[in-house]
Amino acid sequence: MERNGQMLIQRIRERRAEDFALLINRYGPVLMAFVGRIVVQQEDAEDVVQNTFVSAYEHLADYDSGRASMTTWLQRIAYHEALYHLRRRKREICLPIDVEKDIPDELPDMTTAEQLDKAIQKLPPEDQMLLQLHYFDQRPLKEIAYITGAADDSLNREVSRLSSQLHRIRQRLRIILTRMNDD
Repeated sequence: MERNGQMLIQRIRERRAEDFALLINRYGPVLMAFVGRIVVQQEDAEDVVQNTFVSAYEHLADYDSGRASMTTWLQRIAYHEALYHLRRRKREICLPIDVEKDIPDELPDMTTAEQLDKAIQKLPPEDQMLLQLHYFDQRPLKEIAYITGAADDSLNREVSRLSSQLHRIRQRLRIILTRMNDD
């Protein structure tokens, strides 16, 4: 993080509210874009982002710029806040999938962005967030592992697990899209 960012963090740690407002203005739009892809209702996404900043303020002493950038740290908090929100809404849908016979080799022909978005919305919240982080935000697996909560000593195992999980998510998306096209 640049020197100005470090100074801002220090002033916020000294409980200067006006400096926290600067942090919100700087990172609020990034977090709204991040959360808004998964929490589709605007008001709900705003609540999640607000809860993220409240939690960040309460835990600012825990921030370590050596482990993650401010954006990544805030996204870690937002990730957990969004999952908590989605679980509370019981939005998760479980699909009966027989992996051996149901997985097509590729996406159905003529799959549109709208169909893909609808298919992604049918995935569990954790899967939606992983897709967003990896494919839309183009975050490296190590950063995703940090955001999702992996400890330093298990980071390499978590990266391997995330790679496998992303593969399974892609398989489920192909199934969902195939079923949507068959209907």
